[in-house]
Amino acid sequence: MLAKMRAILLALAGSVCVLGALTQFVTVDRAPSTVGETAQTQPLTSQEKSVLHRAEQVLLQACMADSGYAYVMVAEEPASFLRRFPYVVDDLSWAREHGFGNDVRDEVRQRAAHDPNKRYFGNLSAEDKAKALAAVNGERPVGLTATSPAGVEITRSDRGCTSQLEKKLYGELQTWFRAKTVSDGLHVPRRQQVSVDPRFQAALTEWARCMAARGYAFADPARVHETFRVRGPEEISAAIAEATCAQSTGFASVARDLDAHYEALQGQLYGREIADRLRLERAALPLARAVVESQSR
Repeated sequence: MLAKMRAILLALAGSVCVLGALTQFVTVDRAPSTVGETAQTQPLTSQEKSVLHRAEQVLLQACMADSGYAYVMVAEEPASFLRRFPYVVDDLSWAREHGFGNDVRDEVRQRAAHDPNKRYFGNLSAEDKAKALAAVNGERPVGLTATSPAGVEITRSDRGCTSQLEKKLYGELQTWFRAKTVSDGLHVPRRQQVSVDPRFQAALTEWARCMAARGYAFADPARVHETFRVRGPEEISAAIAEATCAQSTGFASVARDLDAHYEALQGQLYGREIADRLRLERAALPLARAVVESQSR
């Protein structure tokens, strides 16, 4: 529900007035992409990603006000546990402090429970909710289409506030939609490929033996994480054992190498989409910085 709510609110950021004014004094170079840009373009830094996030929040707030709604800007959420450790906890320092991330998940749940935007939207009348959804998504989900790496065709309207915002910020709406859809979905099939690789399975067996010797008889990390879902000393001890075995058996190294291997293969298959996303995000940074600076004045 929270993810859906945030998607709904973020899409309301198509304030034509604010965006139009900003684009008058910010020049953005949006040259056509080439597959070769994949190797030449560096991924965005965390700071640059934060600029884009902040700009979206500023524009969202402006659009909500322009549409007669209130919106409280929200901070970036920390990376999910699976994003941080897709195969095994391999950071001993992190394990000592956070275990399996139950403390981080608790904080996220607490923020969700007290989210002022979720509460505000929930108190809108049925008529206002319908109007907000139409403004977000357009009247019908047609106009934009993309196929995810899992083979699922995804469609969305090219008319709603989401599309207005993205066209202003990223320039090439259909290209952006396809690039984001593809790049956001790459980690799922990659994890599946890594997990069935014989080299991964062999390293996993060694890790399981190490864990058993420490008193944790589990076949894989996922079962450990499911067992220790409550924050506390037992979680920390299990996470320390997992990270220690991940390092000492070489399991963590094998997982990282295989992930990089399959990521490179994905780069060959989806080089165009990966390059397009990086290009469009970099091209959006000057406008994003201008948006953020205008909000701080």
